[in-house]
Amino acid sequence: MSGSNSPWGSGGGSNGGGKNPWGSSGGGNRGGRGGNGGNGGGKPPTPDLDNVIKGFKTAFGGKGGGNRGGAKGPSGPSGVGMPVIIGGILLLLIGMSCVYTVDQQEEAVVLRFGEYQRTVGAGLNFKLPTPFETVMKEKTREIKQINIGNNVKQSEMLTGDENIVEIDFSVLWRINNLEEYLFEVNDPEKAVQAVAESAMREVIGNHALEGITTTERLSVTTDVKKLMQETLDEYQAGVQVVEVQLQKAYVPPAVVESYRDVVNATQDAEAVINKATEYANKVIPEAEGTALKIIQDAEAYRGKEVAEARGEAERFRLVYQEYKAAPRVTRQRMYLETMEDVYEQADKMILDGESSGVVPYLSLDELKRKGTK
Repeated sequence: MSGSNSPWGSGGGSNGGGKNPWGSSGGGNRGGRGGNGGNGGGKPPTPDLDNVIKGFKTAFGGKGGGNRGGAKGPSGPSGVGMPVIIGGILLLLIGMSCVYTVDQQEEAVVLRFGEYQRTVGAGLNFKLPTPFETVMKEKTREIKQINIGNNVKQSEMLTGDENIVEIDFSVLWRINNLEEYLFEVNDPEKAVQAVAESAMREVIGNHALEGITTTERLSVTTDVKKLMQETLDEYQAGVQVVEVQLQKAYVPPAVVESYRDVVNATQDAEAVINKATEYANKVIPEAEGTALKIIQDAEAYRGKEVAEARGEAERFRLVYQEYKAAPRVTRQRMYLETMEDVYEQADKMILDGESSGVVPYLSLDELKRKGTK
């Protein structure tokens, strides 16, 4: 059978069995003459372009026949096999692009022509084939950490009592709204870091250095977490602040000596204030007690004088009433009472007015003393 139907053209061998794509390697017998007049070991001829194209068509079911085994033309099985295979591969690829899975730690957003459509959770999910719908995944249940204070520019802060403190802290956060996280803020991680540093500076500015380094560390982290969350919610960053951890809070080495001087001065001032307070606590109650005694004595004196004045007035009123009832008797009684008051303490001597010369006298004081014995 002639070899003219080979993809590379005619081989020219006498036995027609040459299978070299570049032509026959010789005649029917080894070393014989080739079909194109070449010697048995001659150089193969250059293939013709039309013969190459014709050979490809024949190999993929085109016209040309002459293949060993009697392969059929375009209407045979080899004519429709390749389009079916290609179509099946395309359908398989399309089907694979419609199905996707989301891990347990993840959530995904579906975009239709680049526009947000929905958020889906973990598991097997479906969508329109690419490029109609695309998927973006993020780990929303993973706790992420940002450390702030690795350099002096970040760590040095001014306290409420105008001291310098170096703060190293960490922020633990996670995604709680994937749509906002992906589309509302350009770089959420940098936003979290910037908000954390700003919030810490604001809170540190409201506390004294001693409290920051000793007893108020928990209060500082709580205030920073609250302020961060409020700010990130305002930005719609889609981030939840899980915890703020204050790692270090210390005075910079460059100002340690100055800080100690300030602390010593503050302690001296407190000692003086405490001493003054102690003295005030002693003197003020004594002064208040003395003042209260004076006030009470004055009130008692006033009450006494007022009562005596009222009594005298009442006595005068009663005497006046008696005087109006019996003027002569009242005058005599008043005279006698007055004389009694005048002579009560005086030394007295009684003389007989009718006697002449020296008359013995009776000492009433001696009689009074004898009567009391």
